[in-house]
Amino acid sequence: MRESMDNAANEQLGDWESLVVGNARPGLRDPLRDLLLVDRLLARIVLTANEPALAQIRLAWWREELTREREGLGAPPDPLLASLLESWPSERKVLASLADGWETLLPEDEDSAFEAGGLAAARGEAFAALAVMSGCAHAASDAARHGQAWAHAELVLIGGSKESALLSEALRVAEELPLLPAGLRPLAMIGGLSRRSLKRGGKPLFGDRLSPFAALRLGIFGT
Repeated sequence: MRESMDNAANEQLGDWESLVVGNARPGLRDPLRDLLLVDRLLARIVLTANEPALAQIRLAWWREELTREREGLGAPPDPLLASLLESWPSERKVLASLADGWETLLPEDEDSAFEAGGLAAARGEAFAALAVMSGCAHAASDAARHGQAWAHAELVLIGGSKESALLSEALRVAEELPLLPAGLRPLAMIGGLSRRSLKRGGKPLFGDRLSPFAALRLGIFGT
């Protein structure tokens, strides 16, 4: 059995992520939870990397395992991977693209600037896949825009004040987010919190005491 490259069993959802997952309907809850967990893990691999080459190896492991043909293989070597195989039975190439998106953020040198395109596309595709899996295929493209807004908000937060161009682009992307069906309100919560974060200059999604109330409003009304 191939050993896991990361101790994914230690990955836990943050406050806003737990609230979002808690508001999801049963058919969306598990795939959304696992998406947030694997995205968090991939982010940790990239953002804590001292050696980009080693981070690339770890990302490649996840990319390969997520797209591997599992027939005839034993139990997956990682508990998060095992859960992903169950909750994402047919769309795992989308998850593998998250590894590609995060890999684009590995610095080539100390002066490298962040570019949002790769991660925004990957998160958008993941949200579109969640819409399809939830029986809301008609809203897949709208859901993708919420995923893209989430990526832009995170990159602005990571980049800080030195990435003012990222903030301008992110505000443009997140300004007019479409209303999502009730079954996809958790995705609207993420998109809406991301837009709020950007309008506050790139603050964390749960960056003030009103953030949970904003999230709950998004969960109820979708906007």
